[in-house]
Amino acid sequence: MLWETLERVNRLRQEALANPDFVQSAQDHEETLKLVEQYFEPTKRRKAAKRAKTLADIYQQTEFGENPSGVQH
Repeated sequence: MLWETLERVNRLRQEALANPDFVQSAQDHEETLKLVEQYFEPTKRRKAAKRAKTLADIYQQTEFGENPSGVQH
């Protein structure tokens, strides 16, 4: 079954390459793709480097002076 499919695809490919209309269409398509890739090249955005959080930043809203349980260690 795989071999039959390969033969069929190869035969269709050869028929298409023998057709001058198909070849011209393929060349036009290739030129269009080159133009599109040239003008509409995707840009990659760089992510801003995150600065490392310091312990002061992490515990900024915490008050260490209180002992809510009242138990001393």
